[in-house]
Amino acid sequence: MSDRRDDEALLGALGRAVSRHDPVPESVVAAGRGAFGMVSLDAELATLVYDSSLGEEDTRGLVRGQGGGRELTFEAPSLTVEVEVLTAERRLLGQLVPPGPGVVEIRSPGGSVTVEADHLGRFSAADVPTGPVSLRCRGEERPPADTEWVIL
Repeated sequence: MSDRRDDEALLGALGRAVSRHDPVPESVVAAGRGAFGMVSLDAELATLVYDSSLGEEDTRGLVRGQGGGRELTFEAPSLTVEVEVLTAERRLLGQLVPPGPGVVEIRSPGGSVTVEADHLGRFSAADVPTGPVSLRCRGEERPPADTEWVIL
């Protein structure tokens, strides 16, 4: 048992030393708290399966080739979310697959904006924040899905 107490004491001492000499910036703490508060237990997790900024080839994209921005694809069990980020315009174009109407909430630690997806699953948002972003997608015929957080 003494090993466990020794480990806990050592970790406590290390934590105090790091907090004193190299504290986490308050903006990082605030962003983490904001992101954690946006977790939804009833939604499927849509994992990032493609990011054009990593230089991989993606042959599935429905929004590819439309504007030359960063392309992201997220997959959940019942939904794929394809997104193009037009960074210079701070604009986001996307499509829900399978297609259908829905609501897409673009979430960031600073707040969120909600846009409608049309009957083809297409959506668009302007003034997208930079920094950590996640999408919450809701539709009539499927469970809600939350994308992983990505840095825009």
